[in-house]
Amino acid sequence: MANGNNETPCCIGDRLEYGSMGRELKVGGVDMYLATPKTPTKKGVVVYIDVYGWKLPNTRYIVDMIANNGYVAILPDAFEGAEPWSADRDWSTFFEWMKTKDANKIHTVADAAVGYLRQECGVEQLGCVGFCWGGRAVHACVVDRTDFKCGVAFYGMRSIDDEKLGLLNAPGLFVFGGKDSVIPLDQVETLKTELKKSCKVEHHVTVYEGMPHGFAHRKKEENDKDAAAIDGARLEMLKWLEKYM
Repeated sequence: MANGNNETPCCIGDRLEYGSMGRELKVGGVDMYLATPKTPTKKGVVVYIDVYGWKLPNTRYIVDMIANNGYVAILPDAFEGAEPWSADRDWSTFFEWMKTKDANKIHTVADAAVGYLRQECGVEQLGCVGFCWGGRAVHACVVDRTDFKCGVAFYGMRSIDDEKLGLLNAPGLFVFGGKDSVIPLDQVETLKTELKKSCKVEHHVTVYEGMPHGFAHRKKEENDKDAAAIDGARLEMLKWLEKYM
């Protein structure tokens, strides 16, 4: 999500019926979900939640996917115990609620997740992935931190008015849907312009034609077009992680 000025709230879309393969733990007072690969690795990925929180099966599905591709993957509760958004809440209050969830202040939670991966899992190379609100958190991490080797932000970015918008410290992949009512294409174009003007590291912006907000983790593969976009975006994520870690 780009900013709080949008008229359309962040609909939950399709909930996956998924049980998860990892385990829950608490690190420094922060709840987390951890999934590990079958073979030992020194590569780890921090995954950041969308507005529906760290227990959403859709997000845990992606965490497990990342782990199955050879990374220790951890999903911290970035809201630190505060209630996530719920689809049955009053949507007229959504953007006021969002003002209490500043993705630019992700770093205390990120420190806890990174510390656990390094100290308890032997991780030496770190990447980050995030969806919606978590995409904004990824953008904050690859701008403000130097411990992540790369980041993948799905339909989320810093405010287009942020002077740091294009100043990445690590390679960043930004994935959007062409029919995203939360992040319109003119904001995506602003991001492209700022990256081209200011960014000194590798970066790429992909827009999947006809796809709505949340498509890569909150949309079912109901037809060939949806499946191609969903699979394509997830594969892009995995290739980006493989390339830079």
